[in-house]
Amino acid sequence: MTDPVLDVSLWRERIAALESETVTAAVVVQCDLMWLRADLLGLRNEIDQAVMRAQLRRGAGLTLDRVVLHSLPVDFAAAGRAFEEWQLRMSAAGLLLCADDRPAPRIHRLILGGDQSSAPIPDMVEVLDNGDWTDHRQAGLALDIIHTAGATTPLTGYDMNLDGPFGDADPSVYM
Repeated sequence: MTDPVLDVSLWRERIAALESETVTAAVVVQCDLMWLRADLLGLRNEIDQAVMRAQLRRGAGLTLDRVVLHSLPVDFAAAGRAFEEWQLRMSAAGLLLCADDRPAPRIHRLILGGDQSSAPIPDMVEVLDNGDWTDHRQAGLALDIIHTAGATTPLTGYDMNLDGPFGDADPSVYM
């Protein structure tokens, strides 16, 4: 894995564009392990919040596809905890939107082959503004993977343990 140069201002600009009525679709790819670094937690949270806020405000006027890793290609504790927490938050946010019958961002978990140590597509935010993608080639790469059978699996609320310590499965609830 190489450490890519992250253009924070470009990410913020493209994510902010999700609020525009002329933007009808977006594809967000965050598969590089850099997103799990502690120093990028603030930016990752900022992007997560902006994506959810745009989907809440825009509703069916915005089709949002997001690609993240299905599982880590390496095993190290700090990244594993960050990875699990991030997927849990994305799943919970999707459940909250669905509970209100609003469309939620479609989160596609990219399945890496056993010999792959990184995603075959670069991280990106591409938006469809007035019928034109900000980068047709990049958006096409992401959409091709999303539409390839077996390349991704959806992140859903089924991935969450909703019982928790005070859920229906906790015996103390019935005492």
